[in-house]
Amino acid sequence: MPTALQDLLNQIDACERDARAQAGSLTDAQLNWQPSPTTWSVGQCLEHLALINVFYLKDMDTAVRQAASRGTGVFRDLAPTILGRWFVSQMEPPVKRKVTTLAPLVPPSVVSRDEVLRRYEASHAPYRDLANACSAVDVNRVVVRNPFYRVIRMRLSTVLLVIPAHDRRHLWQSRQVLVDPRHPVGHR
Repeated sequence: MPTALQDLLNQIDACERDARAQAGSLTDAQLNWQPSPTTWSVGQCLEHLALINVFYLKDMDTAVRQAASRGTGVFRDLAPTILGRWFVSQMEPPVKRKVTTLAPLVPPSVVSRDEVLRRYEASHAPYRDLANACSAVDVNRVVVRNPFYRVIRMRLSTVLLVIPAHDRRHLWQSRQVLVDPRHPVGHR
């Protein structure tokens, strides 16, 4: 596997370790505590990631198979466009601007710790499969539609970079909940 793709998988592994460190010892009540009605809990951040990772990646494996059959070339590097780099940077923490979440991707207000951690980690299986498959294609020549805004097209390299960045964004958000002095666990 190319080093750049392995680095992305290492980033996903780090996100999973962070999620377990943040949520693994919380009770369900602590996991579901919200600082305000409009601020997500730790559990909601993780559930949102589980939902969006599956949604975002659902058609990407088809794009890779089609690209491989067309012979786009093998993986060389991750080189998103200027707009793609900007998009990825907007996902990275600290959160600079809130984004409205589509209704199907808004998490419920109560989740089970064990279940949400299982779903969050399981949501990375398609990403791992995608990263492995991408070693056979030039991800900078494969263009896919943005799952949210179908008129927007982006390089597959952007998709690969967005997922770990978006995970870090919401793990940062959940960490802010944990350090809130009102949190039932308090200042982690």
